Order: sequence, then structure tokens, then C-alpha cells
Amino acid sequence: MIPDPFVEEWFSQASQDVLAALGQTVAEVPGLILEIGAWTGRSTCALARAIHPRIVHSIDTWQGSPSEVSAELAALRDVYAQWQRNVTMFTRGNVIGHRMGWREFVPTINQPVAMAFIDAEHTYQEVYDNIVALRPHLSPGAVLCGDDVHHPPVRDAVNDALGSFQQAATLWIWRA
Repeated sequence: MIPDPFVEEWFSQASQDVLAALGQTVAEVPGLILEIGAWTGRSTCALARAIHPRIVHSIDTWQGSPSEVSAELAALRDVYAQWQRNVTMFTRGNVIGHRMGWREFVPTINQPVAMAFIDAEHTYQEVYDNIVALRPHLSPGAVLCGDDVHHPPVRDAVNDALGSFQQAATLWIWRA
């Protein structure tokens, strides 16, 4: 049996398919494609394959989230190295990694954003703040989406920051 290069099963095939389809819907929307939170790259690879040759800017500390099991797992292995291997193996070189938190990255954005996928820390405040910080950068027609809508803090933050949104698989979806 070949070991799973992504290790944890945190992003289902159904969610990968939804994310890939969303990426394709912004083909004519100008701007950056952002992924906030990548872990070992399952979502990174799904999105990058769907939008090639467009670039995915993947932003993560690769240290896990302080209040979640991911921090404990990241202390035991090099998650960033695994992400790099997966991106090299499963994409066509159209991914740029930014090893930092989203709060450090967002102020460096100097062009519009066509799509942003949020799947970092799952606390209410982090999700809410991330949405509020990204919204002013969105192009008309841009997609803002994220994972884990079934978690109450995520769902509440999205609802409070955006009002209404759509849901498909485990993703919440909003269009500018």
C-alpha cells in the first residue's frame, strides 16, 4: 500500500471538486488566487491543477493553529517539507508558498484578488478578521470561500462578516 502523501484526511474529494470548480469560475476575473491555510497541500494541489497556468499564492505558517490539534502534529513533523513535496509532485509549478501568517501577508497585497480560499485557524475571530481584511481587495466577481462551514465558530463568523452565503460540500462560498 502506498502511503497517503497528504497524511490527514481533512479535505474530502467532494470539497476538492468544489474548490477546483470555483477556481475555474474566476478564469476571467482579474487578480491573485490566494489560499490561506494549506497544511500538506491537498487543497493547494486541487486548486492549482484546476486553474493552471494561473498561480496559487499559498499562505501558511505550517506550524498549525495554536488552539487545534494541528499545532501538536506540526511539532512532530515538518509539515512545510511535506507541502513542498506534494506541490512539486501534484502540480505543474504554478504555486508560490508564503511562509507567514495571513495577518502579515494581507498588507502586502498590491493588486486585486480574484479568489481567496480560507482554511486556517478555525476560531470565530480569526475567520471573521480574515474575511474583513480580504474583502476590500476583491475584484468584482471574485470568489471568497473557505472550508469547515459545519464548525459553529466558522459558520457564525462567515454569517456575521458576509450575511448570506452558499454552501457546497464543506465549503462556504460568497461572490463579490
